[in-house]
Amino acid sequence: MLSFAAVECVGTLIVTGKKSVTVADRMVRKVVVLQEDQSLREALITIQRHQIRHVPVVKNGDLVGMLTDRDLKRATPSPVSGADMATFDRVVDSTKVAQIMTRNPFSVTASTSLKDAVKILHNRKFGAIPVTEGKRLVGLLTATDMLLDLYNLLPD
Repeated sequence: MLSFAAVECVGTLIVTGKKSVTVADRMVRKVVVLQEDQSLREALITIQRHQIRHVPVVKNGDLVGMLTDRDLKRATPSPVSGADMATFDRVVDSTKVAQIMTRNPFSVTASTSLKDAVKILHNRKFGAIPVTEGKRLVGLLTATDMLLDLYNLLPD
């Protein structure tokens, strides 16, 4: 049975049969993060600016939570539900990330096999998994990146 080995080749995986791939081979290392005391408005701006859907929340570099675009949508007042602009502004400025994030999110280590991590993404229906060393955030593995890897493996 062949295994995949990571190669920095336009961000794709290729079949080499040399070694098993770990999360460290595919994780994003420069991760956009939020702090617990940041506002909902700052979180919305961060997600829009970076065009991302999952943001780890850190305290002194340690992972303390995870915030998703769905969390933000649930917490943000909508004009459809009758919220006026004053209500919207009050809520997005007074609500803190700590109030809506998922605390103590599931994480993997950089040495976790990529196969195991993808299985976790699928089975738990996660869009992303933070990568930690102890409590320290060191990366992020996303389902979107894994789909891109699969796409790049498929023949034209």
